Amino acid sequence: MGGVEEIVPPVPLAVTGPSREAYETGKPVLVRKSPWARSFEGKELEREVWTVGQGAAIFVSGPPSDQRRVSRSFVWVPVLSGDQITAMLSLQSYTEGAFDDWHVNLLHDVAAHVSLALANADHFAQAQTERARLEALHLLDMGVASASDERQLAEAVFSVVSDYLGSTHTVLAYVDVAGMVAGFTGQRAERAAPIGPVAIDGAPFFRRMIEGGTAVIDVVADDPTDLAGPIGSYVFSHAPSHVVWAPITQDDRVVAGVVAMRNDGGRFQATHLKLLETAMPVVGIALRTMRLHHANQLALAQSVRIQELAALAGHELMSVVANIADQARTMLEAGGSVCWAFDTEGRVTATRGSGDAVAEEVLGWAGLSSDDRVAPAGIVSGKAHDYAWNLVPLWYGDRLVGAIGAVHASALVAEPSSAALDFARHAAVAIENARLVAETRGRIRTLEAVAAFTDLTPTEPDRARSEMARLVSRALAGSQGELWLLEDGELVRRSDNGDPSPRVPVTDSAGLLRALTSSAGARRMRALLDLLGSPQDAFAIPVQVEGRLAALLVARMTAGPAETRRLAGVLAGQAAVLLGQLELVDALDRERRMMNAILRHSPVGVMLEDAGGRIVYANPEIESIYSLQAADMPGRKPEEVFAAAGATPAEDADAEGTIELRMKDPDRTVHVRRVVIPGLEGEPAGVLTLHEDVTAQRQALEAKDLMLRAIGHEVRSPAAAMKNTLAGIMQWEETIDANGRRSLLQEAYESSDRLLSLVESQLIIAKLETKHFEPTPEPVDLASALAGVVGVLNHRYAERTSAVEVNLPDGLPQAFCEPAHLGQVLTNLIGNALEYTSGAVQVEARQVQRGWLEITVADNGQGLPAGTLDTVFEKTGPAGRSRSQGGLGLGLYLCRLVVERSFGGRIWVAASDKRGTTFRFTVPARIRT
Repeated sequence: MGGVEEIVPPVPLAVTGPSREAYETGKPVLVRKSPWARSFEGKELEREVWTVGQGAAIFVSGPPSDQRRVSRSFVWVPVLSGDQITAMLSLQSYTEGAFDDWHVNLLHDVAAHVSLALANADHFAQAQTERARLEALHLLDMGVASASDERQLAEAVFSVVSDYLGSTHTVLAYVDVAGMVAGFTGQRAERAAPIGPVAIDGAPFFRRMIEGGTAVIDVVADDPTDLAGPIGSYVFSHAPSHVVWAPITQDDRVVAGVVAMRNDGGRFQATHLKLLETAMPVVGIALRTMRLHHANQLALAQSVRIQELAALAGHELMSVVANIADQARTMLEAGGSVCWAFDTEGRVTATRGSGDAVAEEVLGWAGLSSDDRVAPAGIVSGKAHDYAWNLVPLWYGDRLVGAIGAVHASALVAEPSSAALDFARHAAVAIENARLVAETRGRIRTLEAVAAFTDLTPTEPDRARSEMARLVSRALAGSQGELWLLEDGELVRRSDNGDPSPRVPVTDSAGLLRALTSSAGARRMRALLDLLGSPQDAFAIPVQVEGRLAALLVARMTAGPAETRRLAGVLAGQAAVLLGQLELVDALDRERRMMNAILRHSPVGVMLEDAGGRIVYANPEIESIYSLQAADMPGRKPEEVFAAAGATPAEDADAEGTIELRMKDPDRTVHVRRVVIPGLEGEPAGVLTLHEDVTAQRQALEAKDLMLRAIGHEVRSPAAAMKNTLAGIMQWEETIDANGRRSLLQEAYESSDRLLSLVESQLIIAKLETKHFEPTPEPVDLASALAGVVGVLNHRYAERTSAVEVNLPDGLPQAFCEPAHLGQVLTNLIGNALEYTSGAVQVEARQVQRGWLEITVADNGQGLPAGTLDTVFEKTGPAGRSRSQGGLGLGLYLCRLVVERSFGGRIWVAASDKRGTTFRFTVPARIRT
């Protein structure tokens, strides 16, 4: 459309006009004047949507700014491939009579080239389809070749079928070695999930597919029995729009198959079915190879298992039990397996599982979970909760040393073979050896732990607590011993691997100890162990220090309960001694930390000297005073530190022995007070010196003196003037006429106004100098503010205020500040200009950036003295009557405080020479958004 490609949505050919005629007749159609144009232009035409009318359809496109117009002349020419129309060409114009037979012939010639291009594209598409099929077959070959089991084989098949066929769900079903139907299901981009095994009678959909022959067929669920069983239920519960079945045969017998389905409304193409026909033999070969390899592996694995069990001699009991559980799972082809080890009293001392955790229930299903259990002589089998299970007892001589439990996904599982019984005999030997080794090692570790307690130093509390807990765990490893320490009002178990553990709050350790040792202590101890997450066969020994509970030693009643309790009691006693020492160290350490915190955060520098006058400690405040590292001071004498910092003693010292040190760059004054620390027999053990930087206090006093002198000077003049004026009125009241009296009263009023202004300025300065001032800004119209300032100044300078020229641009935003503060700054700047100059005073304002205004006050006086430009906004002495003769007093200092602390802006002297002085300052602007 106008040189721009657009995608037009499809429209039924039946509703079109000339295009339908050209398609049905196979001949070009030329319309010089559209009979539909006027009828369509009278309608509401939506853009990018087909509008259907009587005998024609219109699609309005183009830029949104274009007028929605309808074609008034057009040409339609069919594109033929043989005798079949494969496309249509068209020219359209908004102008009537824009096309003739020449355009028809032109499009007719173009149609021949378009037909050839479409044919080539069709051939290319067929070649690409075949290439994609071969690539998919190649990927399938590589995937199944690298698969080591049925799950990996299924995932390799699912990956190719999902990518090439576009299937949403796929099933690989096969007959396993037991004659059961098993398999895997998978969704696109998800891991394969197992299905079955079930008997063939329980898989009617699979049986029907076997009876259907060896060809790839479409599946139609016309038999209600197809919905039964795990395969049919999985396929048809997803409401597929198309399902195909590709059987896998061996010796002309269907042994497996792949079901591909789509539930997205799409259908599989013929090329997809062709891929399945060529791919299924490859999958069948891989499945058969896995079966042979699996059989060989079973025979080899049994020999290897026996060798591995023999190699477990001397290993930890937990490692032995875990290894037996893993091997039993593969040997019994179980979904999950568990191995239990028993002590000489029939208690479970170790348990480890592999695979499905439900195997832990087998001991209970076999009736061996109670204390009065009767050990079976042979293998026990049964069914429970849709699981088939086996329990293989492990006998060592005439004593049951353990058991193996296994669960299977199918309820039809053969009894364990003779190889399993041989494996059980070797497993029993390995467990008994591990039990004896664990018992011997436990005694050795306990003795080592008791000896190691003496090596723990209480001067490292945190390490001692962690090491103590580790020693207890190591000594009672066979009983899963743990040491719970009472820390910060909570019982906490320290773990080397960082595993989280429950925290039990203890508000009264002495009360808890009394409760645990009372007549009802056993019940309360059991409740406490439950809070700690300990098993039911666990016991605990309180560790007490000075009548308070300090720790709890917890262990399980596993191998040899009497021996376990005796060893745990010895360890608890050792822990009590060490914890008592640690409490003493903690008390001393708390006092030391408190003293260090006080010295570290002290606002006064602290320096400690030994009896020889050398520094042994300096706190951080010393660093900020002398700009030297406190860590470098120990071993040096104070005089050396003072000299390195450039501090020299003042000549005068007070009666209490305080030394005053003065430094330069920057100027600083430090007071040093010495305190002698007495030692034995009155001999001095050292000297404590306190160093205080009093520079700020000195500066504050000087500033206060300067302020008082300035106020005294400024207040004296207007106060004296008022006094003299009022005295004159009272003295000459009868001789003064009305005009004279008015003139004197005017002078008194002006003097009181100056005095009031001075007081207000001092109050503002005092408020801003505290640095705790919080401004409350509001919108201020600058023109109104200037008018108010000029009105105030008119009382003071009368006709001189006519020299003030205000130039404000149109559209200037309002200022956003405290109105009184803005008036104070403008009054001081304009008043100074009127006071010290005789010409015009220009006041201008402009917006310098978003959010800020810049205000300029300029005069045409003689300018400020060059030497005062750097200090013009600082506190100075009394103001002179001429800028060339001195400073400006406190007025400009007040301006700086207001601009910087109330406005958050800045003020500066933009120019000062023989042509006059220009002041500028910034104030926030109120910008409307």
